This record gives sequence, structure tokens and C-alpha cells, in this order.
Amino acid sequence: MTKTDELYAKAGLATNLLVVFCCLSFATAAAAQPPALSKDQRTLLLSVLNAVDAATAQPSSTEAPWPLHVMRASDGSHYLAFSIDSFRSAKLPPGPVLLYVRLATARPPDGATMTPERSPISEWLAGQRVDPRMLPGRGIAIGEMPAFGAGAIGVRGSTPSTGSMDLKLMALERERARQDKEDAAKQRRAELEGKETVLRGTVPFEDFDVRSHSFAADGRRIVSRALTAGPGDYDLFVAWADPAARRPGDTIHVSQMAVTLPIVTTDALATSSIIVADRITIRASPYTAAEQASHPYSIGLTEIVPARDAIFTRDDDLAVAFQVINARPGETGKPDVVITFRIVRLDGERELPAASLNPQTYTEASLPADFDLRLGHPLLAAMSVPLATLPRGDYRLKIVATDRRAGTARTADTAFKVIGTPASLLAESPALGRPFRREAAIEAQALAAVVLALTPVEPSPALRRALEAAADGRFVDLLLEEVVPENERASRVALTGLALYTIGDASAASQFQRALSLGAPPAAVQYLIGAVRAAQNRDPDAIAAWELSASSGMAPGVVRPVLIEAYLRRGDADRAAALVPAEFTLRPTAGPWLRAQVAPHLAGGRDRDAIVVLDAHLSRTPDDGEARWLLLQALYGSIVRGAGGDRTRFTTAALAYIAAGGANAALVADWLAALGREGQ
Repeated sequence: MTKTDELYAKAGLATNLLVVFCCLSFATAAAAQPPALSKDQRTLLLSVLNAVDAATAQPSSTEAPWPLHVMRASDGSHYLAFSIDSFRSAKLPPGPVLLYVRLATARPPDGATMTPERSPISEWLAGQRVDPRMLPGRGIAIGEMPAFGAGAIGVRGSTPSTGSMDLKLMALERERARQDKEDAAKQRRAELEGKETVLRGTVPFEDFDVRSHSFAADGRRIVSRALTAGPGDYDLFVAWADPAARRPGDTIHVSQMAVTLPIVTTDALATSSIIVADRITIRASPYTAAEQASHPYSIGLTEIVPARDAIFTRDDDLAVAFQVINARPGETGKPDVVITFRIVRLDGERELPAASLNPQTYTEASLPADFDLRLGHPLLAAMSVPLATLPRGDYRLKIVATDRRAGTARTADTAFKVIGTPASLLAESPALGRPFRREAAIEAQALAAVVLALTPVEPSPALRRALEAAADGRFVDLLLEEVVPENERASRVALTGLALYTIGDASAASQFQRALSLGAPPAAVQYLIGAVRAAQNRDPDAIAAWELSASSGMAPGVVRPVLIEAYLRRGDADRAAALVPAEFTLRPTAGPWLRAQVAPHLAGGRDRDAIVVLDAHLSRTPDDGEARWLLLQALYGSIVRGAGGDRTRFTTAALAYIAAGGANAALVADWLAALGREGQ
């Protein structure tokens, strides 16, 4: 089994564990008598309720202010779970907060008036209701998602009246007679399937917690809650205040979200929201009834920690969990479901294949013996895969759930982004050795040296004309060969090869080899052979030829620059640096000499040494754009490598480089963003 297969096998094992534990029944616990609210708590709760009442007059948010996931509860209603770490720019305090949640029926979009829905909690505070926390405690049925908490108030399809009818936790009272339960179930099903409309006088759901303990996850403070509701259009309000603040009333924050829940189907295969998770783990023991309220994503021993967003680095794993709904059970209540996963990379409107993951099966053979869809056990799937092999970019995980027993399939997908870490982004810096350009080998100084080396003491008129054409850059004229004396044939063949080289003709190499066999000066011809090999991306061969050219007498100012660039392309910064003359080491100039001196420092992580060299150079030539880029790379490297880099200086230089339209502006912007994320 490969390492990848082992990862997939572990993911499948985690999935099966998830199914096992989410099917366990939560133990029924008698609700302890809670203490009465203090005067300050009642005052603050009332202020929060008033703030939410005021917010109902405002339009609902068109964008989700926080992640919301919709699953299916065992009674067929929608189970909504969410996690919040901030309200706009307001971060949750480290201590407990007063939390209030309300699900209200949305106002008609046509502006028609509707009867205001009453708040049972407001009526209780006014002395018109029984304290909801004094209601009898109830357990959670097998297959039921965790309830909001001991104080949950959910009027799910009941006709409003006074007393506990408005405050009941479940739509079905376990204390009713069998006939009452059957009638209520039929009415509930009709509502969920949109066959019957239930008029309400109170909000469909509300709850509060005067000491809601947020929990830390990766350094963040998070509040998580859940509720259940039937189909319809709603406004979900979540509000909190800090009771420990000097002026608690000034810390009230309200956020709202428009929520549309579709009509429930009982036969068509469906999937719940895809929960993109930071991690999915197995706990040693389940949460207690008191703790469960703040952990709605924990099902039995399985704990799902939803991700704040769908942005990951290549060091992360992509983990998702979701529910498969309405799978057809067999004779033993087991499904026959196969789930496949594909990852595609988004390139504009195109989807490019990126990875295919091993399928997961949920059958008689893979599920626990006591699993039974007919008893309302939810079928939950989970998967985790490392992202190390994916380059930065936008992706989509495409999921296909196939019910082989029913012969139906359901597709779902979720988008995610892979970004670089500060260290991985540093590694994306362009290579210090620039790509070879054919023209670079025949620039003025180099061309003059080649022509001089190919010129005999007394050239014939025909050869002189060819040499003059080469010196003037009229290379096409060299393709019209004139007859030259036998002792000049080697030079003339080399000039023909030069003409072919300038137009990208690969046969130039053969001409140069022929010229060597005829006795052409090796300094010039080996230099040109090196240029041909470099143009073919054969730097080792190019280096060998250029070293022969140098040992044969080619001017150091001609051959050393191309050798330095070749060594830098090969990642051999030390050999490149060894070719830098001492006078340039003391006073470096731009171009390959500067890169050759700076490259060993950057390659060896000696960013401070590189900064010293570049600062000295830029003090003399401040407009050298390439030197400014190298300085940015050194400044960023000193921060990433923990060498006490100057973030302020880097930020200032980076913004100036981007504003000037530097060649690597996009990468520098990514560097800034990575450091910003790191500081959050």
C-alpha cells in the first residue's frame, strides 16, 4: 500500500467512525435548576433583545457574515449549525459573553405587512411567561443532531398559545399517546414537505445564554450554536454583549443573515452543506449535556472543527464532512452508497483536472452492525487529503454520491483556494540566473571579440567583406558565401554558422564543429558553440564550451558574464561568485556581476550580507530596478528566516516596488499578504 493509499484508508476509517458515533444515543440528563438571572443580567439581556428588535427593520445581509451549514435532523427538519469568531470588526472577548440567537420569519419581499412575531423570551422577562429553563430536561433521540442547549426555545409548527406550548423543545412530545404522536408526525411531515402552512404568532426559534463560553481554536475565540427549523424564508439574528465590560450595554453587537430553507424531500437522494473543516477528530469521550450546546459540530465522539474560510496552504490538509440524505435502505437498513471525489483547478471558466481521490463506500460490509437508516441514523461522510502536491491557485472539490440500490446520483461541490506560506512564497522567487537570450551572446563587445578572433593577418577581399558584414550585424549577408582561399575556409564556415545562429537554425552547431575541424580559432568558435548549447537549454554543455573558450584566450569580459549566468541558472552560486573579478567585488556594478556577488548570500540564507552589498550599490545607482528587486528579496528573506528582518522597511519598499510596476510586483503583493495573514 502506498503512502497515499494509507492516507485515504485513514480518511475512510475516520469516516466510518464518524458514522458509528453519530448514531449513538445521547443520554437523557435531568436539567438542574438554574439560578435566577441577576438584575444586571436581566437588564443586559433586555438591551440585547431591544437591539435585535431594532435590527429587524434593517434589510438582511446579501452575503453570509459567517459560515452556516444546513443538515437534516432525524425528525426531517433542517438542522442549522454555525460558528462565529467576530461581528464585522468586533472580535469576541476572551471571557464568557451573553449570547442571544433568534430565527424570525422573513418579511415579504413585496413590502406587504405581516403580523409581528412575538418573542417568548421578551414576554418571560416581562413576567408573562414561565422561565424556559424550568422546563423538563429531555435527551436527544438516536440520529438527532445535538440540540441548542438546555434553554432552547423552538416552536416548530405548533399553533401559538400561552405557556409551555410556545416554549417546547421538540415538535413531538414524548409524553403524548401513540395516536397523538402519529397525528403530530403527519402534520409535521406535511409542513416540511410544503403541503401545509402553519401560522405562527411567535418567532420560530430563539435562545440565550448569559455565560456563553467561547473556545479557542488556533488562537481564535469562537462561538458555535445550532437550531432546527422547517422550510421557509427566515432572518437569522445572532447577538452578543460582554458582561465583563465597564459599560456592557456599549458592547452589544448584532449580526443577521437571510436564510432560505427548501421544502424537505423524503425520497430524492440529497446531500447536506459541505462542511470544510480545519480538522475532524475522534474525542476520548463525548461532551456533557452542558458542554454540548457550544459544540454543535460534535456528534458523539466525532468532532468537526469548521474552517473559518476555505483558504489553505500547501502544508495543510483539506478536510470535508457532509451528510448523505434519503439513501435507500436494504433489508437490514443499510445503504449501498458510493462517493467519489475529484479536485479540479479553476482557470477562468475552465476546470482542469488536478487530482482524483479513492472512492468511499457505505454498505453492509463497511457500516456498523447496528446502523439502520430506517431508525433515522444519519449517513455522514468525511474525507481528508494533503494539499502538498497542489500549486497555488483556485480549486473545486467535486463530489458524486451514488445510491446504487436506488439507481440515483447526487453531485455537490465546494470551492477552496491554496495559497503559499511565507517560506514557500520566498522559494517562488525567480531564479537568480536569467534565462539565456540568443542575442546576449552577440552583443557589441562579444561580437567584436568574435570577429577579431576570426580575422587572419591579411584577409582576402571576400573574407573581409564577410567580416565587415558580421561586425555591422548584417548577418543575412553571410548566408551568401563567396569563395575564399583554402586557409580562410575555417573562418568563413564559422561566419556562416554565426548567421545560422542568429536566425535560430540548429544546424549552426554543425557549422561550428566543422570550423573547428578546419582549424578555426577555438576561443571564438567554442564561445559560439556555448551560445548554441545555452539556447538549447543545455547549460552543462554550454559551460564546458565557454570554459574552453576562456582557456583558449577569449576576453574575460566576454566569456565570464555568460558563464556567471549559466552557473546561476544551475544554482551554483559559489562558482558564479568565484568568477567575479576582485575590482567588481569591491565596487559591484549592475548586471551579472552584481547578481554573482549577491547570489551566494541569498542562496545561503545570508540575507543581511546581501543587504549590505545592495545598499552600497543602490547608494550609487538608486535607479537600478534589478538591484531593488534583489534588495526586496533579501529583506523578505530576513523576515521569513527569522533573522530579525525589518518589516516596516520591507513593507515600504514593497509598496513602492508595486506602485512602480516592478516585474515581480504580483509576487511581492503575495509576500505582503502572507506576512499580513501571519500577523493575524
